[in-house]
Amino acid sequence: MREKIKKYEWWLITALVALGLSLFFLMLADNYLDKDGLTGLDIVVYGIVMQIRTPILDSLMRLVTLTANWQIIIWGLVLGVILLGVANKWRYAWAMQISVFVGILFTELTKSFVARPRPPVMDALVMERGMSFPSGHSYFAIVFYGLITYFWVKHFQKKYLKIIIGVLGVGLCLLIGISRIYLGVHWATDVLAGFSSSLAWLVLTILYLEYKDKYIKEGTSKFSSKTIWRGFWLFTELWLMGLGVLFLAQK
Repeated sequence: MREKIKKYEWWLITALVALGLSLFFLMLADNYLDKDGLTGLDIVVYGIVMQIRTPILDSLMRLVTLTANWQIIIWGLVLGVILLGVANKWRYAWAMQISVFVGILFTELTKSFVARPRPPVMDALVMERGMSFPSGHSYFAIVFYGLITYFWVKHFQKKYLKIIIGVLGVGLCLLIGISRIYLGVHWATDVLAGFSSSLAWLVLTILYLEYKDKYIKEGTSKFSSKTIWRGFWLFTELWLMGLGVLFLAQK
C-alpha cells in the first residue's frame, strides 16, 4: 500500500512540474504581450553576448545550432523511427513522431500569435526568417534530444553510462539554446520559452511511456548490452554524417 502511494505521489509531482513549466511559458508570453518590448534579462544577456564573441566561438556556435535545424531533426527522426521499429518499440517511435510534429505546429502558431521581432539583423551571425518567440531550435533541443536521451538512459544498464548519456544530452540541449542567443537570432526569453514549453511536453510524454511500461506491460522487452551499443553507435554515426553534410553544404 505504501509503495502504491509513493507511485501516485511521483505521478502527481511530475504532472505538477509539467503544469509549472507551462505556466512559466505563459508568463513569458504574457510579459511580452503586455509590455510590447524586451525584459531586463533580454537586454543584459544580449549585451554580454556582444562582448564575448570570438571567431572560434562563432564557428562552434554555428555548428551547435545546426544540430537543431529542421533538416537534422527530420534526419534524426527518420533514423530513430527505423531503429525503434526494428527493436519493436513502436510506442516510443510514435511518441517521437508526435512530439516533433506537435512541436512544429505549436512553435509556428505561437510565433504567429506573439509576433515578436528577432534581435537586430546587423548583429546576427546567421540569417533567420520569421518571428522570434519562442525559439524553435530550443524547443526541439528538449523535445527531440531530450526524448532520445531518455530512451538511452532507460535502456543502458550500467549507472555510470546512464549518467554520461544524461549529462551529454542535457549539455547539448543547453548549448543549442545558448547558440541561438550567441548567434543573435533570439532573445534570452525566447530560449527560456522554448525550453519551458518543450520540457512540459517531454515530462508528459515520459509520464505516459512510464505508465504504459509499469502498468500495462507493453513493449518492455529487454535487450542485451551488445544490441544496445550497436543501436547507439549506428544512430550516432549516421546522425553525425547528416550533420557533416549539412555543415559542408552551408559553408
